[in-house]
Amino acid sequence: MGLAEVAALILLHGAAVVSALPACTEADYHFEYTECDSRGSRWRVAIPTTPGRCSGLPEPIIGRECSFSCGSGEFLDLLNQTCSKCAAGTYSLGSGVRFTEWDNFPPGFSTVATYVEDMDNTAAANGINCSSSSWVPQGTYIASNRDDCTVSLIYSVHLKKPGSVSFEYQYVDNSIFFEFFVQNDQCQDTESTEQKWMRLTERDEWTRHSLTLKTGTNILYWRTTGILLGQKLAKQVLLKGIYIEGVAYTSVCFPCKPGTYSDMAGSSACKPCPRNTFSAREASSCQKCDETRQFSGKPASALGQLHCINLLTPRLR
Repeated sequence: MGLAEVAALILLHGAAVVSALPACTEADYHFEYTECDSRGSRWRVAIPTTPGRCSGLPEPIIGRECSFSCGSGEFLDLLNQTCSKCAAGTYSLGSGVRFTEWDNFPPGFSTVATYVEDMDNTAAANGINCSSSSWVPQGTYIASNRDDCTVSLIYSVHLKKPGSVSFEYQYVDNSIFFEFFVQNDQCQDTESTEQKWMRLTERDEWTRHSLTLKTGTNILYWRTTGILLGQKLAKQVLLKGIYIEGVAYTSVCFPCKPGTYSDMAGSSACKPCPRNTFSAREASSCQKCDETRQFSGKPASALGQLHCINLLTPRLR
């Protein structure tokens, strides 16, 4: 059998496998833009949620021009490539994105774990397996690993103008190395090596760190490496309040936190609930407490007030 016949058989086999897969639905993929070329053009492509799970992804099409952007209170609907207003109960910063809720990984974030083997191959000898090591969402913050693995939290963002990134962190245990650095699309660090090491913080203290970002692709890395040497598990690094400025658009609107609301479509911020009211996540209005039995004390946003607080005794009118 010649090379041409072998190639034909491989193509036929691949076609048969694809034909056996179910047709892709909108839940099986999401849209992204490719990098801009020298002419300021790009493509909109479909990215499968799980590669090889379905067949018939939408074909790539020409994307909006790279100078295109959405305003505050808007998001880019990549299905039809137009800016749409955020619904009531949500908001958008326009040229900025903020990550304050960590019930799960927000779209675009990923985590990768590795182990740096030494000359004696002690990882295998000690049965160290990093496959389950990860940064873990914890509601209002995300927590690092506590073991001997090196784990990176990664987020890639394309800026249309010079911008910045800032975040808050707690880092109290020097048996974990904690670094933050940024690379461009050529995997080159954008800052000096000395600047990437994070300083230790006091117990229960949140420290804010900021860094300028350049126009173009910026790949952000928060990386922890445990050096435990047989000791007990390390205290985790905690991370919250990530804010990035300089983006052209956001493809999602962000929900209002408990204790806040936005009552109009196209909001650029959420407003705090008045005293003695409360709201759940993604609220378009606030609900009154039963003032004979409950209160919210401070303005609800200061507490993240999901419910009113019961009084020990009924309040006299």
